[in-house]
Amino acid sequence: MANIDSNTYQQLHTGLDNMIKKYSDNEYVSSRLQNYMDNMLPSYLEAAFQSQLQREKRKIDLSNASDIFIKKFLLKTRFYYTPHNELFLNYDGQHFTGYSEDDIQHTILSQVSATPDTAEENLRPWKHKINKQIIRLIKERSPLEAIPDSATIQFVLKMLHPNIISSRNHAKYFLTVIGDCLRNVNKDLIYVASPVMKKVVREINVQIHTYFGHSNSLNAIKFKHYEHDYTNSRLLFIGERSKSLDAPFEVSKHAVDFLCVATHYSKRYTSADGFLKQCTEMNLVNHSLYLHNNTPESIVDTFLKTHIQHCSHAKIEKKNMVFIWKKFLESINIPNVIFYDSLMNKFKEKLSYDETNEFFVNVTSSLLPVVSSFLSFWDENMVEDHDEPEIEIDEISTLFKKWTGKSFGGVEDEFLIELIRHFYPDIAIEEDKYVFNVMCKLWDKRQSVIDSLELYKNESVSGEGDNEAKSLYQVYDSYTSLNMPPLVVSKRYFEKIAKEYLGEFLDEDGLISPNW
Repeated sequence: MANIDSNTYQQLHTGLDNMIKKYSDNEYVSSRLQNYMDNMLPSYLEAAFQSQLQREKRKIDLSNASDIFIKKFLLKTRFYYTPHNELFLNYDGQHFTGYSEDDIQHTILSQVSATPDTAEENLRPWKHKINKQIIRLIKERSPLEAIPDSATIQFVLKMLHPNIISSRNHAKYFLTVIGDCLRNVNKDLIYVASPVMKKVVREINVQIHTYFGHSNSLNAIKFKHYEHDYTNSRLLFIGERSKSLDAPFEVSKHAVDFLCVATHYSKRYTSADGFLKQCTEMNLVNHSLYLHNNTPESIVDTFLKTHIQHCSHAKIEKKNMVFIWKKFLESINIPNVIFYDSLMNKFKEKLSYDETNEFFVNVTSSLLPVVSSFLSFWDENMVEDHDEPEIEIDEISTLFKKWTGKSFGGVEDEFLIELIRHFYPDIAIEEDKYVFNVMCKLWDKRQSVIDSLELYKNESVSGEGDNEAKSLYQVYDSYTSLNMPPLVVSKRYFEKIAKEYLGEFLDEDGLISPNW
């Protein structure tokens, strides 16, 4: 207990001295004062002193019991809080779900009221203080600090694998990268992801802002390489995907689960690079660190070694060289990591180049014969025709192989689509299948449909008479029986041309009028 200060001490003496002096001439009052000091004041002060000790002991006991209760409550319950949207969360071992503050308070007060009714443990007098303190501590608990149970981890991994990401290790790596971004770890690194992941990354970023208020947490994830420092560049491999991926519904519904697991992985492995160090899936490791382990020069050297061959008097046009370069990048599943001008300069440093004619000399490529053949085929046989609705890519492939007389093993429709898009960027392609407003001189699709209609008409007239209605389905069935694959138009194309040709003679049910 603290001693009284000198001023208070002096005031007590002065007050007592004043009373003694005041009643020094009054024997009766002086005797009463003497009696008070000798008999009453000591016992009164001792009682006050003991009462004070008891109150302080009770306060200490309550404080200790309160601390124990609060610690046990926070250990037994798994309540968290996201301050940006002022949301309380309860974690049940699988999912984080929104929880009412009133329900939390009810739980606290119920448990306080249930404490034993002993002087040492009865916390009811402090229930509101305890409630307030626990709510304050819960508001300091971020769900990102929680250690997720196995059920949550597996649930989050299933969000990504196999529908979005090709393997569990790839999914873990992706989650660790997200966790690094949330924890602001390795801020100098950039991660180049496939553009098909834009929607997924954007949705994750939205959820981070919704719960934690951070707008640009995932700025380290890029979808193009802008000649960043190779040493600090990493690749996010997600598998061979060509179409944009939508974020799974679960990423939005269970965003806190997702972000908690991501942060957990980042802490567990210290960083995404830490994850790679212990990962045994070397395909993932080597790909992720490809830029880190290479330079623009070494990548170009690898390209020239694997895709370009020396051949006297041969040549590769500049645009064809760019196409072969793109195929090389696709074969190792990396984005375009060198700007066009820089790439050309490196090629010119290592290969002979004819500036006047814009081609590289004394070199060829295993990809070049089919490229050259296809370009020749297209330029000679494919013409613009706005009346022609469509030609399918597999039909173009058939016509191309028939024209060359070669099979070109390994050349798939997807490859031809890439060629068309690269060399003829104005050509409209839909669904990676339909090429619009061009026709092939080798096969007049439209006329083949018209001819089949007229043939069917003539045969019907000569055989059965012309008073019976015919269906378009019957005509197409007849057409397919008379024409052998592969150059047989689809039912979709047949009906489209037939409707144009027959006009008013075809009703909405696909029946051809006998008047035709």
